[in-house]
Amino acid sequence: MKLALLIIISVSIVASAIFYLTTDRSLNEAADMPWHVTVHDSSHMEVFGIVLNTTTLEQARQKFGQLDGIALFKNAQAEYSLEGYFGKVTIGPFTARIIANLDATQHELEQLTEHTIKRIKTKDGSERWTLKADKQVEQGARIINSLSYIPTYSGMDQEFISQRFGVPSTKKVVDETTQLWFYPELGVKIMVDNEGKELFEYTVPALFKMEEGDN
Repeated sequence: MKLALLIIISVSIVASAIFYLTTDRSLNEAADMPWHVTVHDSSHMEVFGIVLNTTTLEQARQKFGQLDGIALFKNAQAEYSLEGYFGKVTIGPFTARIIANLDATQHELEQLTEHTIKRIKTKDGSERWTLKADKQVEQGARIINSLSYIPTYSGMDQEFISQRFGVPSTKKVVDETTQLWFYPELGVKIMVDNEGKELFEYTVPALFKMEEGDN
């Protein structure tokens, strides 16, 4: 009986070790991981096979799959932005939502408000429009200038992230459970949330905005 118990324990330990070693190796070997960032120059960086300021929304759609939709925003400062939403995208072992910010002038975006079917005003004073179907199709030729990546995986804690991205240039404490980590040389900002989902934001280094924070 004791021998059988020892065998079961031994097998369990070996199985667990194989699982964690295999998982860690798959994360390190898989392509297009969130930490696989290539800076080509100050105006072009690459992540997930998308080159910011070069890749179009249609090219991203061919890679990630069907878009969930495209929305037009105006924030409380009356600044417009245009975002394309991809649903659940699987990259390597992770599933995530990806949001692409599209390049357009403020004048172009203001004109797009005339081609919408729905407007929602939020509590913070911003507005969100849903574009008509034909106008959504037209946005496929627009260039992606930044990306947001929101993984469903909840194991990306501070140690996990620092092992892969390194020590951030700056940290900013948001609240008791949340920090912002800044990597200006990569064009990466990460919201590290001990009790929620992480948020990775990618932009080109030339346009990266550093915020005041605690080192």
